[in-house]
Amino acid sequence: MVAEWLDVLAPVVLDAHAETSWPETLVLDSTRFMSRNVRTGNQELAFNVLGAYGYPAKGHGRPRVWALAAYHHATAAEWVDFLRALETTSPPRLVITDGADELGYAVRQVWPARPSPSFPVPFLSRCEHHLRENVGEELAADRVDHWGSARMTLLNDAFRSPDGWEKFAGSVWPKHANAWKWVSANADLVTTQVGVRHLLPDHHCTAALDAHPGTVRDFLDSRSFVLRNARRTTTMLGLVRLHLNGVDNTRRYSELLRAHLDARGGVPPEQRNGYDTDTSVHLPRAERQPASLRRRVITPQS
Repeated sequence: MVAEWLDVLAPVVLDAHAETSWPETLVLDSTRFMSRNVRTGNQELAFNVLGAYGYPAKGHGRPRVWALAAYHHATAAEWVDFLRALETTSPPRLVITDGADELGYAVRQVWPARPSPSFPVPFLSRCEHHLRENVGEELAADRVDHWGSARMTLLNDAFRSPDGWEKFAGSVWPKHANAWKWVSANADLVTTQVGVRHLLPDHHCTAALDAHPGTVRDFLDSRSFVLRNARRTTTMLGLVRLHLNGVDNTRRYSELLRAHLDARGGVPPEQRNGYDTDTSVHLPRAERQPASLRRRVITPQS
């Protein structure tokens, strides 16, 4: 039991706090973990943690970390698998990302845009903070990001309304080559987004989720090399999620475990069910497969 407590006991606690469907506003992002080969000294990808933060509709609970899961990569296929882990019948009204293509592809595969009077549901929105940072870098490259710059002042309201975007875009001229290119490339996206902003839930960036990867990294970074089992690592991330949400109460956990054992006549759940079956040391070395966090297990969707 000392070795198996995560597989045996954690699901009891996690089931009591499980999310079953996605919230009204869904924020998606991922963070990468690297591992260092102690023999060669080389850095290589260990795994990615895919994360979701949710804002329920008014009167349906507080905002919280909705899900965390470990995958080797963070491709569209992995994101589709992540999103389909919960009920997808009722789509979120709003999904906010940092603009990564794989996230956009995954959201549209899970929830094809359904028509509505004003915008597709779910509406896929770019994080306004990331938009500001992106165009700010281009203004800096053009050397027009100095204090008092009219463009930097207009940038403060550029993503809040059609009027704000029009004024900012109009202040960027062809001689500002980098910013001009960015504005031209993103004009349609931003015009659509600011045009329906007032109709959507009042959430506009990924900051709420961005605040948590540091804590996740504190838990996992030092052991990233030894974390190779995807299911076990995701189970552990479930406990991290409860910690981030402030519901990791020792007394409550004990009550849940005792009730579960009482219902089973004192018999604990079966042990030794959490291994990667195709990495068994009993197989000849030539027949062993990489651990589930070191190989891609999701087939890409066409």
